[in-house]
Amino acid sequence: MIDTILAIFSFLLGSCLASFGGVVAFRCPKGQSIVKPDSYCPSCHSEIKWYDNIPIVSYLILGGKCRNCKSKIGFFSFLSELLCGLLYLLAFLQFGVNWKTLILFLLFFLFVVIANIDYETHDIYDVTLVIFAVLALALALYKILAEGADVWSHVIGCVAGFGVFFLIKVVAKAIAKQEALGAGDVYLAGIAGAMLGGISLLFAVMVATVIGSIVELVRIKTSKEDVNPEIAFGPYLLLGFALMAIYGDALIELYQEVLL
Repeated sequence: MIDTILAIFSFLLGSCLASFGGVVAFRCPKGQSIVKPDSYCPSCHSEIKWYDNIPIVSYLILGGKCRNCKSKIGFFSFLSELLCGLLYLLAFLQFGVNWKTLILFLLFFLFVVIANIDYETHDIYDVTLVIFAVLALALALYKILAEGADVWSHVIGCVAGFGVFFLIKVVAKAIAKQEALGAGDVYLAGIAGAMLGGISLLFAVMVATVIGSIVELVRIKTSKEDVNPEIAFGPYLLLGFALMAIYGDALIELYQEVLL
């Protein structure tokens, strides 16, 4: 019974924090306070009442539109709340109540902030990368000290993440004469490599590439307006990192069992 309550609480907590993370991501680039004023519609600037500000539920009830001006509410915000709630739930179900779960909860909240900013501005702020590095180091140390993970796997993951993504960035720019990856994506990959380890990073990038390709193809095919060819790859990378942070070790064990 207690586990069920905690599982429900984990989902609700993730959804609520994702909603707040969206506010942080929207206001910080504009230099606005994240505390005042209360939530408001970006289009008509009318205050959003509490009953229209319930994560996931309000979006569905209002049909993704502002109650006052009927302007569309970004679907990415709804998706962030849903995915973050699910990630919190999956982390709790996988690891229970411990320090690792707490670190993952903090990481996933940060991921929401980074993903929202990258999606809207195609930029990743240095301060978020520094916080990511601190939390990634904490998770890596937990895995090494408490779970006996191989320290060299994390070192190799860090070097490989930075190196491979930097190489892709340089080669793609030389061939296509335009940026294929932002510097933020390179740093994300390096920090995630240190957090996950080399093999988990590889799986994470594969997951991000597959999900990103499917979503962007659907977006292009279904959009009635001209689609911006510039893709924010950061949100897909972060989703891949999050999934591997939860299931990476289990997938590696399964992978080794199948091969060996």
